[in-house]
Amino acid sequence: MLYLVIDKVRINFEPADVSLAQLKMLAQTFRMYEDYKASGKLKIAYAFADTPGGISIWEVESNEELQRILFLLPSMPFMEREVKPLTSIESVSVIVQELIEIVKSMPSKPHV
Repeated sequence: MLYLVIDKVRINFEPADVSLAQLKMLAQTFRMYEDYKASGKLKIAYAFADTPGGISIWEVESNEELQRILFLLPSMPFMEREVKPLTSIESVSVIVQELIEIVKSMPSKPHV
């Protein structure tokens, strides 16, 4: 299963607001990303150019596996996270074709 994860950093990145501990947690998260990338779980990860945060695409066996991975990331406490399941365009195309067949088989409305 593929998932898109959108992370936005909740903290304000003013120098007085950023602690050394938070920076270390971010660095540790990036190291964990490398491990997940090597294992094939993390497909891509990009940072936003204009704001703290980024996107990643994960390939996992289940929703529970993704939940475990994301919850155990050191950066979890200060991320606002949105998760979207992904599917291929091919599978959506098949569904659209099925819908077309259903609509075709429906009786047409009589004109009044």
